[in-house]
Amino acid sequence: MAAAAAATRTTVAAAAATVSAISSTSDSDSESGDLQLLLPNLLPASTAAASASEAQLHQFHIPALPSPVTVRTIPSLGLTFQLWPSATTLLRFLPASPHLLPRAPSPHCPLSILELGSGTGAAGLALAAALPAHTVLSDLPAALPNLLHNASLNASLLDSRGGSVSVVSLPWGDAAAMEAVVAPAPASGFDLVVASDVVYYETLVDPLMETLRFFVKGEVVFLMAHMRRWKRTDKKFFGKARKVFDIEVLHKDPPPEGWRHGPVVYRFTAKKQPGKK
Repeated sequence: MAAAAAATRTTVAAAAATVSAISSTSDSDSESGDLQLLLPNLLPASTAAASASEAQLHQFHIPALPSPVTVRTIPSLGLTFQLWPSATTLLRFLPASPHLLPRAPSPHCPLSILELGSGTGAAGLALAAALPAHTVLSDLPAALPNLLHNASLNASLLDSRGGSVSVVSLPWGDAAAMEAVVAPAPASGFDLVVASDVVYYETLVDPLMETLRFFVKGEVVFLMAHMRRWKRTDKKFFGKARKVFDIEVLHKDPPPEGWRHGPVVYRFTAKKQPGKK
């Protein structure tokens, strides 16, 4: 794992060396400040021209960090490339709640975290820097170029904090992909699995549940930030999840403007098997 993390930092640092200056910075604690994008576009050529003028940068100021976490969004490319409220909740809540971590991390012994459905990687990158952690950012293949780009934007911050990230393709429910993610992980597996706003399409509930059963077992904890949108999908997901996991509400944020519900952070732990302590 150390070699893999070092290789990732080297790759990300090399990409960061090609990054041009970012024009202007945010002097407030708002995550909504958009910045002028002056960066090379790492997206496939077929989408680069169309998206270049629509890309935005967002900064997240976290008290534990000396500089903000920066991510690029490209809303015109779809849901995966947008920022969602629950990601902001997770990246602010968990660094401020060290008692919820499975163990105390340090720059010499960071946590090992898997983020499902990373999207822009905002939450995973923030946790990697703030805790610190080695975070595996995962999503569908189309999201990976932008995830790599966002990792490059934060390479110096991650390196200064003893954190690191890697980026992998992980279609939910894909057994081969899940095995590939586990292979380079520590022998003890991941310390923590996290996700934000991953319960939305009803057709993805079963693949997501398969993925959670694979990774969240034993002492592994799953922390999910979620904002209610579709009653039927929520009912299906939580109904299935409660058969496998004990679920606890850890935190609630007020609803964002224009929404009925605010983000909620849940903790999932595998139910103990009868006869096992």
